[in-house]
Amino acid sequence: AKDLVSDNAMPLEDVRKTVKDILSGKILIGHALENDMTALQITHPWHDIRDSANYPPFMKEGENAPVVLRPRKLKELVREKLGGDIQDLGKAHDPVEDARSAL
Repeated sequence: AKDLVSDNAMPLEDVRKTVKDILSGKILIGHALENDMTALQITHPWHDIRDSANYPPFMKEGENAPVVLRPRKLKELVREKLGGDIQDLGKAHDPVEDARSAL
């Protein structure tokens, strides 16, 4: 958090512009990308997003009728589909590990 308020920190508006420039014309792949996009207050064309949280075969059924599909946690999907273990309890999430897992 200290890096966010240091004199060396890039202003948020510059970060937004840089990220938007990098993503422009590219397909964005990840898990629960809406959270990241909301945090940065940016958008990306829906047709250029591949989000494993919203991929119906990976979703779970909700508890209410009619059936509503709900996203599953990346940790749960990695364990079930890849036989791996990520996001250890009590440790910060590793964004590189999360990105690789989503791919």
